Amino acid sequence: MIRRAVLLVAALMAMVAASAQTTQDFASKFMEKCPDDTAVSCVTISPKMMEQLTKQPDAARNEHIAEAIQKLKSARIVTASVRADDYYAAAEELLKDNPQRFRHAQDYHSAHARGTFYTRQTSSGDTVELVMLHADTQSGRLVIVNLTGDIDREFVESLRKTFGGQPPKA
Repeated sequence: MIRRAVLLVAALMAMVAASAQTTQDFASKFMEKCPDDTAVSCVTISPKMMEQLTKQPDAARNEHIAEAIQKLKSARIVTASVRADDYYAAAEELLKDNPQRFRHAQDYHSAHARGTFYTRQTSSGDTVELVMLHADTQSGRLVIVNLTGDIDREFVESLRKTFGGQPPKA
C-alpha cells in the first residue's frame, strides 16, 4: 500500500515536471503569431555560446554581466526588420494578455529608441524570465530579447542602461 502511494506520488511529480518543461517561453509564443512573416526571425543562443560570451576580452570589463550570463538557461532574440511599432504593439499585447505570467517591470526611451521590460517571477519572487522589447525609432527595427534563468535586478538595470539610457520621466 505504501509502495503504491510512493509510486503514485513519483508519477505525479514526473508529470508535473514534464508539463513544466513544455511551457513555452515568450519568444516561442510570439513566433507562433507570425509563422509566415519573413520580416520576423528568431535566433536561439545556446548555453555553450553564452559561456563563450563570458570568455571574451571585453566581458571582463563588466564582471557582473559575465556572472549573470552564466546563470542564464536560454536566450532567444527575435528581430523584425521593418514596422517596429506594429510588432512592438503585438508583442506588448501578448504580454499584457498574460498578466498571471508576465509583469511589467519598467520602460525606457532615448532619442533613438524606446523599450520596456517584462518579467516572470516565481511565487518566491525570483525572476526566471525576462522579456525586453526594443524598438529603434530611426531604423524601424524591433528586437525582442527573451532570457530565462536566474535573473537579478542588477542585470536588468545593466540592460536598461545599455539599450535605453535614462528611464522615462514620471
